Amino acid sequence: METALSQATGSAPVGRHKELLVLEESLRLARTSARIVSLAGEPWVGKSRLLAELIAAAHDGGWTVAAGRAGRLGGPVPFEVFVDALDDQLARIGPDLAERLGPGEADRLAGVFPALAAGRQEPSGPAPSDPDAYWLIRAMRALIGRAAEANGLLLVLDDVHRADPLSLQLLDHLVRHPPQAPVLIALAYRDSPTARHLSSLRTLRAHGATPSWRHLDVAPLPERDAAALLPPGLDPIRRQLLLRDAAGVPGLLHALRDAGRLPVNPDAASVDFRALSPVAWRTACAAALLGDPFTPGTVAEVAELPLERVLGGLDDLQSEGLIRPDGHLRRFRFRHPAVAGLVLRATDAGWRYGAQGRALRATAQGSTQGTAQGSTRVTATPARKPMPLSAMTDAMDAEDLTADLPDGPGAVELASLSRREVQVAVLVSAGFTNQQIAGRMQLSPKTVETYLSRIFKKLGVVSRTQVAHLVGRGGRHL
Repeated sequence: METALSQATGSAPVGRHKELLVLEESLRLARTSARIVSLAGEPWVGKSRLLAELIAAAHDGGWTVAAGRAGRLGGPVPFEVFVDALDDQLARIGPDLAERLGPGEADRLAGVFPALAAGRQEPSGPAPSDPDAYWLIRAMRALIGRAAEANGLLLVLDDVHRADPLSLQLLDHLVRHPPQAPVLIALAYRDSPTARHLSSLRTLRAHGATPSWRHLDVAPLPERDAAALLPPGLDPIRRQLLLRDAAGVPGLLHALRDAGRLPVNPDAASVDFRALSPVAWRTACAAALLGDPFTPGTVAEVAELPLERVLGGLDDLQSEGLIRPDGHLRRFRFRHPAVAGLVLRATDAGWRYGAQGRALRATAQGSTQGTAQGSTRVTATPARKPMPLSAMTDAMDAEDLTADLPDGPGAVELASLSRREVQVAVLVSAGFTNQQIAGRMQLSPKTVETYLSRIFKKLGVVSRTQVAHLVGRGGRHL
């Protein structure tokens, strides 16, 4: 069943009928009074796609549309997300807006919006950090109301979990004192610790201090809907791996699907790492090499960064919804193992080569301890997970996995295997039968048995479980 939004845009996001209906209703009701609609969910689950559907429908309905996105977490630009959304609109409106606002408010806003400051001879208004900031916020509210007068205003603010403090103060003011104009404010943010202020704003509804606010938790897709995003004719085992690793997150599914053909990098459209600071990105790369779970100290060693900087990087990664504590204050893990695999693919090859050796040494030091007799004892550290098998098997199809493996536990054993034997070992560790492996690799079951016998002999093991253990220990560095 199509909604008015999907009819306006020509296509609808798979599995989002309920969300589209809420957006459609919010847009219609905002014609008579200011409204807010918010979308929260994990990274790449489809929030921005839903906002794009709303924008297209608003354009079709004759609304004025202003859309902006918060940039890097903790960015220095005051009111950044509002400036990004409204500055182009102000430039189109021209000098008439300043006259309608009045000289006092226009002066204040000229210190915020480049479009209003252009061509002004007199100094701009007070800086946003001045004690006069409250009056600046009131001027911003007046500007939003003026921009909505002609056709109604859809104000779309994406990635608001990164918003600067003054943007959050303005949102708080708009909730308590909504513009007396046809305005729909659409917010999207990740369900991370930095979004707690936005969550607390929604509680004002209980006290009648907010315009009508509809909230949507955008959840991962059920498997049936996620499967509809994959191309027909895909190998059944490949399809199963993709659906499992993506866990219903459309952006991850697209990234993993394309990873065998296109290199994933920080500028990839389906998974966007550009908002991460250099320290947060280096922290993520080191954590991806280590595998889940990881500790700050080990990450610092692999990243070659001071511990205090790594702790800040981990805070940023948690704020972006990419990692979470692992039930212990000293351990963390990626929200999805697929994220670790995609981060690993996006690292620079030279840095990764050196970091692999550091990761292997750090893992060995953390998992073994010498005894008086010269033997080793395995400590009770949690088992680490390898990179997602969909990413591993893609990599195996694309490059020689054994060429660049450094010395260290796990790597030595795996380096003794041929490309085909590594592929078989990875699929064995995923729990596939010989028949399934034969179908995936287009071999006969007897040939798979031969490869498995060679693997057992080279690795010095006697069971498929032991093969899976070695892949989990050394295979994540492939």
